[in-house]
Amino acid sequence: MRELSPRREPPSRWPILLLLGVGVFVAGGLLWAAIGPSAMPSERLQPVVAVLVACAELAAVGVGVWSLGAAPRRLDYRLRGRTLVVTMLLTQRRVPLASVVRAEVLRYDLVVVPGVKLGWPRSHLPGYYVGRWRLDGVGTAEVIVAAPRGDGILLRFREASPLLLAPRDPEALAALVERSGPRLAQKW
Repeated sequence: MRELSPRREPPSRWPILLLLGVGVFVAGGLLWAAIGPSAMPSERLQPVVAVLVACAELAAVGVGVWSLGAAPRRLDYRLRGRTLVVTMLLTQRRVPLASVVRAEVLRYDLVVVPGVKLGWPRSHLPGYYVGRWRLDGVGTAEVIVAAPRGDGILLRFREASPLLLAPRDPEALAALVERSGPRLAQKW
């Protein structure tokens, strides 16, 4: 269903890629200065260590480029029977629609600092915002969206924290959830 796929915004990757590349090579230079010629017991080890440092730098840049491109493409929402399957970069979350107590269509705006953040309790890359975020009027919620602001749907559960998704058509997802039991609450 096309209307369930995440609403995406075109990410601006080049400034972040440039920053990532420069940062990795600066870190490699600092590492070389720390374990460079003065710290080597033998001059024959210097070229080997230089090659190892260069390989580590290239691997770090490769992982960064891969995650910048793969994370937004992997993010997806699919309906399988009466279960909503949310795919993220490395995992999936299955949400039985019958477990949703209430669904609210709302406008959200995530507070995102510039740059790339990978880690707990949240991660953000251009086009990939996942983790625990504080939302105005809601409190802390689990967020799995492709755009930092826009219209989304907040799924509330009995015992778990709310889940914010941002499909292309929040109303379509709300209608699916409503058909499985809970009532839809509009909140603008």
